Amino acid sequence: MSGTAEDAARAQQPPVREILQALWDQFDLPNKPGLDEHKDPGGLRACLFTASSDSTSWAETARLRVSEVKDPALEARQAQLARDWLEENGWEELDNPAPEGDLVSYHRNAEGFTVTLTPWGDARVQVDVQSPCFDEQGRQVG
Repeated sequence: MSGTAEDAARAQQPPVREILQALWDQFDLPNKPGLDEHKDPGGLRACLFTASSDSTSWAETARLRVSEVKDPALEARQAQLARDWLEENGWEELDNPAPEGDLVSYHRNAEGFTVTLTPWGDARVQVDVQSPCFDEQGRQVG
């Protein structure tokens, strides 16, 4: 990864964090913890378009335990709240490359940010937000 690509990607941290917080706010649970308690440290992520591609994005992930016991229906409802917010705010739902019946969903907005929502089946929902990718000149690609 080049310094310019990394710098451009790091500059995306604030909007990535805003999107992650907006999605976190959609979860409707009693005594929901704050995002910071369940967010992994953000970081640079390589974008793989081709083998020779040298592009970088910024990504952050959070996982919310929705229940103390396995509750797939509650997970699905919580993930749907986030999906509804994405749809209401103009995010496009992308085709899911996973096998039919997989509950993961992928979304992209007009600015090139992507969101992946993953109900884990063990009382957790994961939200992953990734910025657009930037090349070694700091230009948005992909």
